[in-house]
Amino acid sequence: MTDDETSQPTTHDEPIDGDELTDEERRVLANVAGILRKIKYGTVVLVVQDGKVVQIEMAEKFRLR
Repeated sequence: MTDDETSQPTTHDEPIDGDELTDEERRVLANVAGILRKIKYGTVVLVVQDGKVVQIEMAEKFRLR
């Protein structure tokens, strides 16, 4: 893999059809959707190794004002 390949994000012009997803991809997306429903402010980070999501990190922020 060249530096150009690693520095350029992959883009998809067409949305992915849900029927094309694997069971593992559906589980990851369900987990992310659950997190997004819970937090009001914060970040969600997906850690990927070898093209697979291996970790999901959530940091929730609480606004005091």
